[in-house]
Amino acid sequence: MLDPILEFIFNRTPIFYLIQSLWRDEAFSYFMAKPDIIRVIMQTANDFNPPFYYLILHFWITIVGKSDEWLRFLSFLPFISSIYVAYLLAIKMFSKKFAIFVALFTFLNPMLVYYAFEMRMYSFYALFTFLSLYFFYTKNWKWYTISAVLGLYTQSFFLLVIISFLLCVLLLKPKNKKWGFIFLVLKPVFFYLPWIPVLIIQFFRSKDSWLFPVDFQLVKSVLGNIFTNYEGTPGHLWKYTAIFSLVIIFFILNAFRLKSKRKDALMLFIPIFFPLFLVLGYSIIKRPIYVNRYMIFVAVFEIMIILMGIWNIRKRFIRWTVSLMWIIFLVFFNIYIVPYHKKTDFRTTFLEINRLAKPFDYVYAKTPIGFLESAYYYKQTNRVFIYNPENITIPNYIGITSTFSDVSKTEFPNSPSRVFLVDDEANYELIINK
Repeated sequence: MLDPILEFIFNRTPIFYLIQSLWRDEAFSYFMAKPDIIRVIMQTANDFNPPFYYLILHFWITIVGKSDEWLRFLSFLPFISSIYVAYLLAIKMFSKKFAIFVALFTFLNPMLVYYAFEMRMYSFYALFTFLSLYFFYTKNWKWYTISAVLGLYTQSFFLLVIISFLLCVLLLKPKNKKWGFIFLVLKPVFFYLPWIPVLIIQFFRSKDSWLFPVDFQLVKSVLGNIFTNYEGTPGHLWKYTAIFSLVIIFFILNAFRLKSKRKDALMLFIPIFFPLFLVLGYSIIKRPIYVNRYMIFVAVFEIMIILMGIWNIRKRFIRWTVSLMWIIFLVFFNIYIVPYHKKTDFRTTFLEINRLAKPFDYVYAKTPIGFLESAYYYKQTNRVFIYNPENITIPNYIGITSTFSDVSKTEFPNSPSRVFLVDDEANYELIINK
């Protein structure tokens, strides 16, 4: 009886995200954070993200070592903190009783849940969005500044949150008070100025990108995609996320129904639609810059405005019935989507390779795609290379050039040598050069 239950927990619930094999971006985080602090900052300047998360991860690595689960657990801490901040915000916006439902709703959001178990900066990004919103709403400008500065140094798209708050001030504050609020809202940007030149350089370097073009299907599904962290797998869900986007719009409209809540609703509405208009518009007109996870802050505002839409339902029975339906949907979706977030299992492959490998053996990744996972899991990182017989230029966005130098090899080592040649699906063959 116990085995099927454990199998379900570990393979069909979000716990699976914690225990599965690391993927390329997570291995990249590890190698970015591993060196000394000065080098971490220098490497970050060659990446597309600011240094805050990598600095925190650097110290976390010294505490927990090289454990997949413990390294990922760092992201779980801001996730739990986000739930608490959402609870506090709901007490201010709604009521203490409804705030309990808000905490549960936030706890079950698929976007936040997924990144709670990934060794990347996005869970911190969401937390600083919640904190900035809370302190902006309560006019606690000291802590607003601190949380917004941390957000800016966590992910560059956080600047869109501040611009959205600025627009809220311009639309909602009286003329005679606007300039004071404008200064307070923009104050975090002054602390971000040292990083602006790096950001500009990173932006122009990002032209060499893997990002997919934005089409009409994405535009009409974008609200549902962000809320659920749906990125196209499985393919048949596109039509459902488009419908789900309409459901979200319905609750957004209902958030404006009560006159007493309209200013609050607009404060939540602007950071959803204004950044999406800018990012999707630029992606269509110029070049793609849209990625679901870069817009995780939108999910934060979606959560709060949907909850406001639920709160504004007059009849208590209908309100709690709708609330229950949302919870059932979120639980079901979090279970349903788990297998589609499965990463390539490099860990199991390298358990075998590490058992078979001799001290002077090499690992060659068949393409740059599988290099970072191979370097992370092989017991001798300095003996991992990329097999690159045509000597192609490795794109910056793969992340190798930021963390490693001279790992591209056009041929296998001189004899005698043994090389484990690993492909992108974590299959390998042993090449023996006698």
